[in-house]
Amino acid sequence: MNTDICFNALFDNDLKRLDLLSIKPNLKCQSLKIAVYRNHSFEMVASVLNSFLTFSELTADFLYSSYDDSLNFQNLDADLNLIWLDVTRYKLEDISSFVNERALALRELSNSPIIFICIGNKLEVKLFDNIPDCYLFSLNDELERIGDSAFDLAKEPYSGTRLSNKASLLCARVIGLQYIPAIFKPNIKAVVLDLDNTLYRGILGEDGISALEPNIELQKAVKQLQQNGIFLCIASKNEEADVVELFKQRTDFALRIDDFTAIRVNWNSKYDNIKSLADELNIGCDAMLFIDDNLAEIENTRGLGLKTILANDPNRTVQTLKYFPGLLKLKKSKEDNIRDKDIRANKERSIMANTLSPKEYFKKLGIKLHFSINDLNQIARCSELLGKTNQFILNYKRYSELDLINIIKNQGCLITASMSDNLSDSGIIAVLVLSKDSEESVLNLNELTVSCRALGRHLESIMIPFMFKLGMNKLNSISKIRINYRQGERNIPALNWLKEFSQKETEQYGNIICSIPNEIVTEGISIEVSDNG
Repeated sequence: MNTDICFNALFDNDLKRLDLLSIKPNLKCQSLKIAVYRNHSFEMVASVLNSFLTFSELTADFLYSSYDDSLNFQNLDADLNLIWLDVTRYKLEDISSFVNERALALRELSNSPIIFICIGNKLEVKLFDNIPDCYLFSLNDELERIGDSAFDLAKEPYSGTRLSNKASLLCARVIGLQYIPAIFKPNIKAVVLDLDNTLYRGILGEDGISALEPNIELQKAVKQLQQNGIFLCIASKNEEADVVELFKQRTDFALRIDDFTAIRVNWNSKYDNIKSLADELNIGCDAMLFIDDNLAEIENTRGLGLKTILANDPNRTVQTLKYFPGLLKLKKSKEDNIRDKDIRANKERSIMANTLSPKEYFKKLGIKLHFSINDLNQIARCSELLGKTNQFILNYKRYSELDLINIIKNQGCLITASMSDNLSDSGIIAVLVLSKDSEESVLNLNELTVSCRALGRHLESIMIPFMFKLGMNKLNSISKIRINYRQGERNIPALNWLKEFSQKETEQYGNIICSIPNEIVTEGISIEVSDNG
């Protein structure tokens, strides 16, 4: 099956089972074991689920429980626990209490992520916040789009579910393109948009501002992504003054010029402009989605490794964007709301960093660092930051929320650094995961990551050793730290920092033992420390 046919089969309004079954996983796919606990049949969904998962380079084998409304779990030793519920089978007034009680019971048996996927909600089902790596989704909105054809009651005695074949395919698409990739794959950080015949119909330089017809649904869709913490950018071959005037005049557009974190409007190649945008945002091109109506422009950017959508039909583009993997965020953090402002402030910081000494830079910016030790309220953000494809990460450990909780429980140490200055609040920008070698009493650095937004602020050489010292005091170790590292595709900045700090060369992977400095110069920086036990 060629790429275009495969893409159409996954994102078309009219899904066809035979087309989906002809899509086969490739050799790059990460293999998952999924334990399915259910009170109605999941087999019709599972039969095509790998067709959707392969788009994110995933594939799954399924381990099934028996049909059980009471959800008596067993540990099926899986990478993911999927609970498949038809909620209408329950007569409970408080279905949320039942779901949460069962979630806690399964969490006692398994350390793997848990997702509840519900249909037929008569009452709103809510999940408590205190269950790590556990998520709840409802497919009701998806099923309501096809009305009565969502259910096939005549076949229920034979199929084991009320869902029709059509509904099963729709459910498989949401689960396979959105839910499961959101757990196992990094999020997309930025959406880069062309303008002419993409964000609107028409060509600005030829048709003029008033003649352009906005693709409102697409604009609304990307506006929602921006509100969920994803950067919006423009890469367009136009005159920048014309584009600024366009957004000024067209108040009927759902998007405003200020909704875009970074803009490249010029006559350079899209390849160069997107690479420049990635550099400004301090992210990899593989964390970007590029939407353009011109196939040649899409093809010319292939070497960057970014995701792409060919916007040759407005309705289809919106449909594709709705399901595109990597755009669903499982949890929203404080950092989602402040990320855009922080990136914009980086332009001013860069100017100051190039003209001032570090001491003057810190003082003029009014930098404040707040370090927290073992703060369980920060677990979700820490797991999110550790799970990203960061440029500054040492060991690629990818700790889950539950992993981090267990590290704290087992006498390890989780240290975070939050930063703010006169320009913006950056939130949590660094995470350290530490343990102590019981025999040598040496501190073990199991993982270190720094947000890409925080790089280039002269802080790494101060902030990280300070965190080492906090860990040394917390775990009562000697002033030596074993830094574990692994070379990855994009963590050269982290390895360069390690070389400078240790004064030793790194290999593909290994560890380096370093001394923790006795004195760390923090002049010009305001510092606070919170130890949460």
